[in-house]
Amino acid sequence: MANVDRPTGFTPVRYLDGSPYMGAASLYFSDSDNLFMGDLVIQDTAGTTYTKSNGVYGTVNRAQAVTDLIVGVVVGWYPDPDNLGRLHHASSTSIPLLVAHIDNLVLECQSDDATMTQSDVGLNADFTFTAGTTATGASNMELDGSTANTTAGLAFRILQMVDRTDGDNSDSVANQRFLVKCNQSAWADQIAGV
Repeated sequence: MANVDRPTGFTPVRYLDGSPYMGAASLYFSDSDNLFMGDLVIQDTAGTTYTKSNGVYGTVNRAQAVTDLIVGVVVGWYPDPDNLGRLHHASSTSIPLLVAHIDNLVLECQSDDATMTQSDVGLNADFTFTAGTTATGASNMELDGSTANTTAGLAFRILQMVDRTDGDNSDSVANQRFLVKCNQSAWADQIAGV
């Protein structure tokens, strides 16, 4: 059965120790990018914060380059009282964004082409950073299959292929799904602040 081309960005599945992801998220704000479910985000520029009645929060923006240090993945946002039907997080200084921190998180994602093979499991790969779709609210970020290699500087480690009855895990088939772990976490030890 052919794999359906349905990019959804990066979806938290579990932690590296095997415990399930149960929806844990932290509050952030984003005033310069539209963000979508499954988007990878990075910390905004130095000193950019928002003060609310219950604390001071940092800001994040959509990852724009494969060398970015990833803070986390968008898993939701507070409702916008002026647009309850909105399917994405429009840049806002008043609507909080929910971000799952990426450190030790296992994510599911789709490959962007038909170059990946079963032997890519264990390799590293970068990601594509195409903006999401406002009509669906889904992220268009995917694993960049043509970059799979042993190179240490690539953004993600490929942990395994996703085994589902509706998917084809044969070699060189488009839109395969993988479980990955971030190699370039902003939460790693000895990372400079911004």
